[in-house]
Amino acid sequence: MEENFTIEVLCLFCHSTLTADEDMEFESGDLIKCNSCGEMNDYDSVVEVAKEKAVEKVKTEVEEELSKTFNNLFK
Repeated sequence: MEENFTIEVLCLFCHSTLTADEDMEFESGDLIKCNSCGEMNDYDSVVEVAKEKAVEKVKTEVEEELSKTFNNLFK
């Protein structure tokens, strides 16, 4: 299983990766402008979507790891 995961924060409108200068910090209530489509994305919403994707990715990894482990036990 991977030890580190990378989850990109995506625009809610065009699904492009949202980027900002490294020295910028965002907090709840901020709007993040998409460099691709120009739409303003709510910080809380994009973080929530990213969290959901992270949970799904970890869940899939755990299920695959458990499946491998159990298959090896019954060989």
